[in-house]
Amino acid sequence: MRRIWTIASRELRALFDLPTGYVLLVIFLAINGFLFFRQAYLSNTASLRPMLDLLPWEFLFFVPAVTMRSLAEDLRGGQIEVVLAQPVSELELLLGKYLGSVLFLWTALALTFAIPVGLSAGADLPWGTVVAQYVGAALLAAGFAGIGVWASSLTRSQITAFVVAAGLMFLLVLVGLDPLLVGLPPGLGAVAARIGVLSHFESLGRGVIDLRDAIYFVSLAGVFLALAYGALLGRKLAPGAGARRLRLGVGMLAASLVVLNLLGGYIGGRLDLTPGNAYTLSPATGRLVRDLDDLVTVKLFASKELPTEVALMKRDVDDLLRDLRSAGRGQVRVLERDPSDDEAARREAESLGIQAVQFNVIGQAELQVKQGYLGLAVQHGGETETIPFVQRTDDLEYRLASTIRQLSRDRKPVIGFVADAQAPGVSFQEMQEQLRRSYDVRDIALSDSAQPGPDVVALVLAGTPDSLPPAALQRLEAFLNRGGSALVLASGMEVSQRAPTAQPRAVAWNALLRPLGVTIRSDMAYDLLANEVIPLPTDFGRVLQVYPFFIRAQSTRSSPVNQDLGAVVLTWASTIDTTGAAKGTVTPLLASSQATGTFTSATTIAPRQDFPQTDLGHRLLAVMVAPPPATEGGKPRGRVVVVGSLDFATDRFVRTAPENLAFALNAIDWLAQDEELIAIRSKDRRPPPLLFESPTTREAVKYANLVGLPLLVGLVGVIRLIRRRRRTREPYRPLVPAPGSAA
Repeated sequence: MRRIWTIASRELRALFDLPTGYVLLVIFLAINGFLFFRQAYLSNTASLRPMLDLLPWEFLFFVPAVTMRSLAEDLRGGQIEVVLAQPVSELELLLGKYLGSVLFLWTALALTFAIPVGLSAGADLPWGTVVAQYVGAALLAAGFAGIGVWASSLTRSQITAFVVAAGLMFLLVLVGLDPLLVGLPPGLGAVAARIGVLSHFESLGRGVIDLRDAIYFVSLAGVFLALAYGALLGRKLAPGAGARRLRLGVGMLAASLVVLNLLGGYIGGRLDLTPGNAYTLSPATGRLVRDLDDLVTVKLFASKELPTEVALMKRDVDDLLRDLRSAGRGQVRVLERDPSDDEAARREAESLGIQAVQFNVIGQAELQVKQGYLGLAVQHGGETETIPFVQRTDDLEYRLASTIRQLSRDRKPVIGFVADAQAPGVSFQEMQEQLRRSYDVRDIALSDSAQPGPDVVALVLAGTPDSLPPAALQRLEAFLNRGGSALVLASGMEVSQRAPTAQPRAVAWNALLRPLGVTIRSDMAYDLLANEVIPLPTDFGRVLQVYPFFIRAQSTRSSPVNQDLGAVVLTWASTIDTTGAAKGTVTPLLASSQATGTFTSATTIAPRQDFPQTDLGHRLLAVMVAPPPATEGGKPRGRVVVVGSLDFATDRFVRTAPENLAFALNAIDWLAQDEELIAIRSKDRRPPPLLFESPTTREAVKYANLVGLPLLVGLVGVIRLIRRRRRTREPYRPLVPAPGSAA
């Protein structure tokens, strides 16, 4: 091991003792920084995904440039014979050269750590995810370095080694993409997708260190190091039996590693470093399936041949079902069938409402349409619920858990939906559909003197009626006093998108909220810093325009409702006044950034307008209220959640902003005191937004990485090379004085 490390340190010093190493670092850092900030600032999110998405393509040139000289230079100059004449074996030489190249690549990756450090000035980064992403990048570098060292062992020409390594890496990057998989048989297509680099690297980029992906990159490096070892040994063997035995041994070793690579896809085990363990089964789900009184069967209908993106979702589905089965301890049975190959499975899937879905796949210079299945059926006690097609996996655990609980319990709590003041075209079907999985949802009219009934546990007050009749107000107050709860979704501005204008209006629900010390103001907030980008039609097509009225409100993470949510998009929102609330009864849920102002009079809602930059500050946009009992020692009154926006939870917005729906459903679960579902649902996988305090800080972070860091590396290189050159020009001074010389 000491000899390997000696060779590795010598290889690393050789890269830093020549201008080549510094030139490579400067070019890599500059290109990486330019491509990253160009995309990250456009999306305005604090995520390393823009860098990770491009890193394999950058490595196509960077890794071969680093490794091309490792063995080719020694072969060309004849130094390898001198080195091997020392007490160093071919294996030690190879591993030392490989380790030196890997350390240089990891040094380059370590220098890019300045990017997340800079982003932390504008966001609360999930550092666990960042660590997992860098582990994935390090594994990618190690795998590609094995290819580069192998290419360098084949030839005396560094240019040839560069071309061979870059070509093979390019092939591995392309393998698994849809254009190459079109037309392949299902089995061959699945193998090709598993061999490809991108699917494994993208999985690590989520923030989960999966053993299957680690095995892939380790075995990738092992295969090509085995081939490089065979190339080195073959140079000193004469043609004959010895050479044949060498080729056979190396071939068997490489084949074993390839088999390990393919079988690694069936090995479980992962380390989830994402916030809230977003890719790990919640303890609440484990308790739910362990306490089942009867067997639950989950049938997965999935095709073998799926597009790459859907195949990645299929792997997430497999992981979730395996965890669910393990947590159930015999109470959950998972069956997988392929309707594409099995006629009986196809008929069963169709009988359950699971149909084949068409995918548009680009390949062979044309757009092709292929069909596939990825649906689920949950069966318990003779009842069945289906998910016809799994479109996303971030909410799949909640959907399965809520379905299992719906099938396994006798009676559902009742949620009353009061929507007397909804504007035309406003719909909450998505929210109600999700609620019906766990609750009995009823439409309630304010004019109905018998409502809310005694079996209603929570109300959803959506919209703003012109007035609240005294009789209806009295019934609502009695409902809260007896322990019922309410979610209030209302704005203090009446929005007309046709005009487009917004007019102040009185919020009728304030009559119910005012005794709690909370009111919704008749204003409209705008956030100049944390907002959404919307497309606008122009003569030249659609252009992206920031829209301060769509606020990316930051979660305070101070309650079960929002503890695992990062942000919620509030549309045309009003601010909330809590100055009259008793101390300790109000908990802020959503707040704007410090660059938020309000309009208190009629205003246009057009994107292109002047937003005043005076009287800016944080604004409260959603709160939860837990009022004290009406009398000392009496029964606690119902809880209330107030959100100064109505449209944010409508079908129009929740389909593009799933975190909005998660927030609304969490609020209802908390109000209905069903907090187990909150723990399952609240898994926000979206990265936090970038909210720099000033444009100066934003640009400073960008140019410090794009220009400052490469210049610093270049300056260090110049200083080191100058000092090294000066040492080489110093006159020779013997360490031991010559005999007879003066002391």
